[in-house]
Amino acid sequence: MRRVREDFPISNEVVYMNTAAISLKPVQVIDAMTEFMKGYEANGTVNFSDSLEGEVLENARCRISELIGCRSDDIALTTNTSEGINFVAHSIKFEHGNNVVTTDLEFPTVTYPWLKIAKEKGVEVRFALNRNGIVSVEDLEKLVDDNTRVIALSHVEYSSGQRFNLREVADLAHRHGAILVVDAVQSLGVIPLNVKRENVDALASAAYKWLLGPFGAGFVYMRKELYENVMPPFVGWRSNKEHEEYDPQKFTLPETARRFEYGGMPYTPIYGLTKAIEYIMSIGIENIREHVMNLTQKLIDGLNDLGAQILTPSNREQRAGIVSARFDKMDYDKIVEELAKNKIIVSKRMNALRISPHIYNVEEDVMKFVEAIKKVRK
Repeated sequence: MRRVREDFPISNEVVYMNTAAISLKPVQVIDAMTEFMKGYEANGTVNFSDSLEGEVLENARCRISELIGCRSDDIALTTNTSEGINFVAHSIKFEHGNNVVTTDLEFPTVTYPWLKIAKEKGVEVRFALNRNGIVSVEDLEKLVDDNTRVIALSHVEYSSGQRFNLREVADLAHRHGAILVVDAVQSLGVIPLNVKRENVDALASAAYKWLLGPFGAGFVYMRKELYENVMPPFVGWRSNKEHEEYDPQKFTLPETARRFEYGGMPYTPIYGLTKAIEYIMSIGIENIREHVMNLTQKLIDGLNDLGAQILTPSNREQRAGIVSARFDKMDYDKIVEELAKNKIIVSKRMNALRISPHIYNVEEDVMKFVEAIKKVRK
C-alpha cells in the first residue's frame, strides 16, 4: 500500500485517520473530476450531449452494481445517504400499529426518516440500547414482532465501529415479514458487500467516506418489489420514462429505480464517484480490507497497552475501519485538538476517540498516534 500512499499527497504531511468523517481523495479522482469540469461543465453543450449525459449516469449505476452485487436497474443515483434512505422510507407502506426497529447507536440519517413517519402515521420506533457501544442481534430480536415493518441500521456503526452480520439481521427481519434497510456509508470501500448474498432489501450510501469519492454523490439500492408500484416523493422532468421528449402532458414512470432521479443531476460528483469505485476496484476490496484490518488490529493492541477501554469489537468479523476508545478522565475535545497540532487527525464521537485509517495509512501512522497519545495524556 506504500505505492498507493503516493496517490494521497497530504498523507506525507499529516497522519490522517479520520476517514469515518471525510476521506482523503486520490489524485486520480480529483484529476478526472477537474478534466470533466473543464471539458464539459465549463463549455455548456459544446461537448456535453444527451448521449454523454446518459453514459455518465449509467456508468455510475453499473460500477455501483458491480460493487454491491445487484442489477444496475435497481440503483438510483442520489446526492447523499439521507436522500436515499428517505426514498426508501417513502416507498414502504405503513399501517397504524406498525413499528420500526433500530439502535441507539445510529447516526441521525438512519433514524430521522422513521421518526418523521412515526409522527405522520402512528408508527412506533423502537431503539435497541447499546451496552458499551455494542448492540447484538439478540438485542434487536427482543424488539421485533409480527408488526415490525422495518429494521433500519448501519452496516458499521459510526461511533463504536461495530459491524453487523447483515445476513443474520436480514433473516431476523424476513422471519417477521419486515424489510431490512441499511446505511452502508461506513463500510463500502473497505468491506466487501453483496446485497443479494446478504439478502438486504434496501441500502444507501454516499461517496465521500470510505469510497474515496466526492461530496454531492451517493446512491440507493432497492429490491424491485419495493419500488415498482411506488410514486416517488418528488417528480421532475427526468421522472418520465421518455424524459428526452420533454412532453408536458405525458408522464410515465420508468420501470427501474431511475424513477427516483427526478431533475438535473450532479454530473461531476457522479463522475467522481464512478472513478473512485474504479480506483478501489483496481486495488481490490479484499486487499483494502486486509490492510485496514491489520492497521485497526495494531491500533487496538497499542491502545490496550495504554489501558484504554476499546468500544470496538476485537473480532475481525465484527469491525471494519473504525476503532473507538475511551480513557479515564480524558478531555476528548482537548486531546483531538492537541493531536491536530501535532498533525495527527482523528475525531471525538460518543465521548470517545474515534480513529479510522484507510489505504493511505501505514503502520508508522499507528505508531505515531500511539506515541502521541502517551505524551498528551501525561
